[in-house]
Amino acid sequence: MNRKPARGRPAVPSELELGMQVSELPNEGRAGQRPRLLMNGVVVMAGAALLSKLIGVFQKIPLQNMAGDRVFGIYNAVYPFYQLAAVLATAGLPTAVSLLIAERLRKDKDTEGVRRTLYAALLLLGITGIAAFGWMWTGSDQVSRWIGDSETANAIRAVSVALLLAPVVAALRGYAQGLGRMTLSAASQVIEQMIRVAIMLFVLTMSWSAGWADASIAAGVMSGSAFGASASLIVLAVYFWRKRRRERLVRAPGALKAELKKLAAIALPVALGAVVVPAIGVVDAFTVPRLLRDGGLSEAEAMAMFGIYSRAQPLVQLVVMVAGAAAAALVPGLALARMRGAYGQLRVELSVAERAAWAIGAAASIGLVLLAEPLNVMLYADAKGTAAFALVGCTALAGSVNAVTAPVLQGLGAVRTPAVLLLIAALLKGALNAVLVPSYGVEGAAFAGVAALSAAAVLGAVAVRRAAASAGASLGAGWTAAGPWRRAEREPTREREQEQREQVSGSARERELDEREQVRGSTREQEQGRMPALGRAAAGTALALAVMAAALVVAERALRAALGGLLPPRAAAAALALTGVAVGACAFGAAALRGGAISARELRALPGGGVLAARLRRWRLIPPAEQED
Repeated sequence: MNRKPARGRPAVPSELELGMQVSELPNEGRAGQRPRLLMNGVVVMAGAALLSKLIGVFQKIPLQNMAGDRVFGIYNAVYPFYQLAAVLATAGLPTAVSLLIAERLRKDKDTEGVRRTLYAALLLLGITGIAAFGWMWTGSDQVSRWIGDSETANAIRAVSVALLLAPVVAALRGYAQGLGRMTLSAASQVIEQMIRVAIMLFVLTMSWSAGWADASIAAGVMSGSAFGASASLIVLAVYFWRKRRRERLVRAPGALKAELKKLAAIALPVALGAVVVPAIGVVDAFTVPRLLRDGGLSEAEAMAMFGIYSRAQPLVQLVVMVAGAAAAALVPGLALARMRGAYGQLRVELSVAERAAWAIGAAASIGLVLLAEPLNVMLYADAKGTAAFALVGCTALAGSVNAVTAPVLQGLGAVRTPAVLLLIAALLKGALNAVLVPSYGVEGAAFAGVAALSAAAVLGAVAVRRAAASAGASLGAGWTAAGPWRRAEREPTREREQEQREQVSGSARERELDEREQVRGSTREQEQGRMPALGRAAAGTALALAVMAAALVVAERALRAALGGLLPPRAAAAALALTGVAVGACAFGAAALRGGAISARELRALPGGGVLAARLRRWRLIPPAEQED
């Protein structure tokens, strides 16, 4: 399973493998506390990331409500540039720093090496941060012309200031994670987002009473990124200043340069993968407002239409975020199964992840399309751009698939494939914008997004199957990349089992043998046809989607007739939207489980799935045990 790197190319681990290596590092204290400490750290970091993303997603709604569509459009046009520059300046470095620091502490308590890693990271990130700031500040006028609205220049300069601070924050977060201070790193993330939103609300309140121009409001709102980064930096700096040591770094010729090369080699693949998401936003910012203006709109009107076009994006981002979080929970198990040769377990988890991505994304897309008007009115007070809202909502399907595909491919060792696929999507999005926006406006831009992201999703699904086949866990009906697979390729031979038994001892040996037995049982069930066929699972998912759509239509019509004109338009829209979301989610979940979209055996094969399967059976959401195939 361990592949040797190709000659001439450094062996660069994926972000997942970096996390796996860090997770194997011993913690101080009793051995029995290691899993608990590790799990607590993972939960804290995951919770902070989720909360930060939620704050970032939902801050856009009050921005549009209080400042209007043009300021909302400027924000959505400028922010992707900041994201792009920040990713190029910082992506991957916290992971690289935490890995190298934890590795040095594990080996021989190399505190000198730890300080050298921190200094190298600060130097590297300081240079990239200054370069990114200089590029955005000096090129703000040119970038604003590329966007098609000259009044965006001040907003670009305001957000560029954050790039002086964000790289230093990233280095200190990586240092904190390497030392095991997960709570500190998580707190800095949440504080940064909260300060950013507080500044945004302060600026909006001030501008309301002072009568600021739209461009000034947008610049003030964008300055929140710099204030948030400053607050995060203060929290980290104060903590490490109090814990500082007086030792000076020992100078070693070439050591700092070597450290810089290590950090760059680990961080570069992660940066390439992370840069793609803001790249698609930059494509829209460069093309849509200019094409709208070329169609006869003024700069202000074009940017207002771009704001209307962006209305559904917070909801799509929320769906994609949930799908990505679910995938992140599965990926460590995928990587562990791949490294241990547990092919049956790997096949089950891959199949469930793949089907869940398509099912959840399709359900979200149908819901956003059917509830487009009430959601639009509930969130933004009017029904402008409802057709574009529905089309952008359709991207939830492809976005969910891409959110699951990317970490799964990394778990299977295909680190660069997600970046290539989504870069293709960005190029296709730009080409389709040029063709469709002049004729169809923002609806054309929304359809271009559906087509481009769907192409990336289909290619990603194919890439997952090929990567799984190469890893020995083909999802096809009896083939791998190397041809028909034999029993010897699916299951470890007795000789390999004997070798692995000799390598493990004590409780670790027992856990390994238990997992091996579960894998053999899962594989035998597949061979004997006892696990649900792909066709049955697809039919169950299709039935669940149909039930959900019917339930949504019936619930909306019934509630609309019941409400009549009793409530104001926005309150009535909120009642329709929230009721529809609840009814649709319950109908889809119950129908999917009862229809066989996922079986109890598959649930039990997932981490923690045994308890979930028992609970669902108790609630009669899955068939009784005697009815399992």
